[in-house]
Amino acid sequence: MTSVTMAPEAPAAAGSRLARLHPLTQLGIVGLLALAALLFEWPVGVAVAVVSFVLAAAAGRAAAFFRVWWKTILVLCLIILVLQTFFIPGETVVAELGPLRATQEGLDKGIGFAGRVAGIGSAVLLLTVILDVHRLVLALEQRGVNPRVTYVILATVNIIPEMRKRMTVIMDAQRSRGIETDADVWVRARAFIPTIGPLILTSIVSVEEKALTLESRGFSIRGPRTSLESLDDPAGERALRKALIVIAVLVVVGGVLQWVL
Repeated sequence: MTSVTMAPEAPAAAGSRLARLHPLTQLGIVGLLALAALLFEWPVGVAVAVVSFVLAAAAGRAAAFFRVWWKTILVLCLIILVLQTFFIPGETVVAELGPLRATQEGLDKGIGFAGRVAGIGSAVLLLTVILDVHRLVLALEQRGVNPRVTYVILATVNIIPEMRKRMTVIMDAQRSRGIETDADVWVRARAFIPTIGPLILTSIVSVEEKALTLESRGFSIRGPRTSLESLDDPAGERALRKALIVIAVLVVVGGVLQWVL
C-alpha cells in the first residue's frame, strides 16, 4: 500500500533567487559561511556577518534579519566583549572601572571570540529567515530520509511558535475572566500558575490530536511514499552544492594549517 505524504502548505517563496534556491543549497551556503567564521580569525567572522546582511537584503528579508540580529547576536557579542575585557587577566591595563581593570589581552581575546560568534550567529540567523522548513522536510523525504526524522525536525521548529500562540489565547481568556496579567512583575508572577496549567493541558491534548492526524495520513505504513508536492533540483544547483563541498574541504584544510603554522 502506498501512503500519501500530505506536506503542510508552505508560504509563497519570496521573489529573490536566493529564497527560491533548493533548501539543501541554502544549507550548503550557510554552512560554508559558518565554517569559515569558526575556523578563521575574527575579521573573517565580521566579513561573514556583512555577507549575511547582504544576502538577507537580497532575499528581501533585511528588516526581519536586522530586527532579530541586534536583539540577540549584537547583545551577546557586546556581553562577551565586556566580560573578556574586564575578567581576563593581563599585564597591559587600558582602563579601570572601580575594582575592575580592562586589559589589552582580554580585549584581544574578547574581539576574537565576539567576531567568531557574530559570524556564526549571523549565518545561522540568515538560514532562519530564508529557509522554508516545510520545503526542507520535503527535500529530505525525497532523498529517502525516514519520515519520522523529518517529522521530529518539523515539530521541533514549530514547537515554540505553537506554544506562543497557545499562550496568547490563554492570556486573553484569563483577562476576560478578570485576572490581571499586564501589571508589574509580582502580578505577572501570581498569574503564572493559572496560565501555565491550561498551557500544559492543551499541549498534552494536542499531542493526541497530532498522533491521530498522523495515523490518518498513513504515517506508520511501510513502503514507498508519494507526495502532492515536489521540489525542482536543477543541475546547476547540484553542481553548486558539489562546489560548496570542495570549498568547505579547502576551508577546513586552510583553518588547520593556520593553527599548525
